[in-house]
Amino acid sequence: GNDPINPKGKHWREHGYIVLRDFIPANLIDAYTARYQQDNGENARLGYSDTGTPYMRVQEIKDLCLYRPLTEILESIIGEPMGMSLNLCNWESTERNWHQDDYLNPPEVNGHYLAVWIALDDIHPDSGPFEFVPGSHKWPVMRGEKVRAALEPDERTNPDWPRTAERFLDGVFEREIEKRGAKIRVWDDAKKGDVLIWHSWLAHRGSKPKNSELLRKSL
Repeated sequence: GNDPINPKGKHWREHGYIVLRDFIPANLIDAYTARYQQDNGENARLGYSDTGTPYMRVQEIKDLCLYRPLTEILESIIGEPMGMSLNLCNWESTERNWHQDDYLNPPEVNGHYLAVWIALDDIHPDSGPFEFVPGSHKWPVMRGEKVRAALEPDERTNPDWPRTAERFLDGVFEREIEKRGAKIRVWDDAKKGDVLIWHSWLAHRGSKPKNSELLRKSL
């Protein structure tokens, strides 16, 4: 029958992500890029890294991320209006290895959360492209309290505990990918204005760049 979420809902439910090609208008991207460079100057690779919520002071981030056709798609996927909670603005790969986003949230969020990755320019495949495992949002869910329980007591209260936990989480996901024979998708063909939306339980990572001099302009 007809899918009640039109037109991307079936793909979202089956694969845990949506790609929107040439979706964000260039004028919104250019305005944000100009503001970003004005504010960050020589720190362009790690712009606004002093806070996770630069949208509180940068209007161009709100204009870009709250682009109405985008928010309408997010609402159709989740089923209620969505709010913005975090911005990662760096123009290079985080090199954060395999994880699901939801373990960083309070347990009551329970998947009512998603991530949106916007290409601000054509992304070079050697710049450390984003990688994800389609369908992995249906795997068992990684929970923050279980991850912290596996850490040493002093590590659990450290704000950097997610990074510390990578020492065993990386292997967990690599073994799961291998056990399931899962395919990794490398998003190395993103062009300016393209958008990738992914489920908070989707396994993903920022890969290591082959050329560390290249910028990966994204939001």
